[in-house]
Amino acid sequence: MPSTSPQVYYYHGCANSIGGHLHKTDRHIPTPCSAALSGAGGSVTHEYGEFNFEDTVKARHVHTHVTGGHTGDSGPWKQRVVSIVEGFDLLGRVTAERLVSQVFTEHPVAGGGPRRVSFAGSQITGLKIDGKPVAYQFNPTLLPEAERTTEAHKRGATVDPTLEWPELAKTALAQNQALMQTPHLPAWVAQRYGWIGSGSTAAEAFTLCSLVDGIDGQTEGQHFGHVIEIPDLGRIFLGEAVVFPHAVNLAMLRVELEGTVTGVVAGGGSSSNGGIIPPN
Repeated sequence: MPSTSPQVYYYHGCANSIGGHLHKTDRHIPTPCSAALSGAGGSVTHEYGEFNFEDTVKARHVHTHVTGGHTGDSGPWKQRVVSIVEGFDLLGRVTAERLVSQVFTEHPVAGGGPRRVSFAGSQITGLKIDGKPVAYQFNPTLLPEAERTTEAHKRGATVDPTLEWPELAKTALAQNQALMQTPHLPAWVAQRYGWIGSGSTAAEAFTLCSLVDGIDGQTEGQHFGHVIEIPDLGRIFLGEAVVFPHAVNLAMLRVELEGTVTGVVAGGGSSSNGGIIPPN
């Protein structure tokens, strides 16, 4: 029977576990486990056992899951994207017991207000650099205390997103202002992030924020906001969320290698968007 809904939603969500590119050897790191959602919605789950790419990047187990559907004849439309990496190991120097990247999005019907998002259940557990534990502070707006439970990323978990899209741009601006005031900020950090907030902060702005506000304790390198810089290794970025006008890409761990091995490696990635025809 034909749908009587005045709007049609096209889903778009994907999850990836590990990926990247090594520069000196010009080698792509194959993603061992990824999942992409059909434009009509539905559900897809993939799992992969032990992964080892040339003794550079390793993982004990990876899992990805994407699901999308609606809660009525005419929405709202919801998506869940989750990526879990257990036993992450990069060169034996950056390790984590678990990386969980999870994004819930809700697109309301016409007149239902802005899109909403939740990162509930996202986490970095047992992070170590050169064997030394690294602690961090989650942003209370992007990941409130109540949404840090491990139950949120289990199979079948559901969350009603409450964070409205404009808050992502506001959070990005606040984080950048704090970052730019950090004493002895390296020039590359100011150049990399100084553009945030220089233009529009409206709901449709392109920007970058992080689930991590800062690093606790001392590391062997320097740390600035969600960034850690380690001599002879590179730069480590925690909980980065790249915000597009109609999508958000979350990577729980991304490393720009600048030592004997050069390249970019990421672990725990989730991307969620989609669109309504005709648009709201």
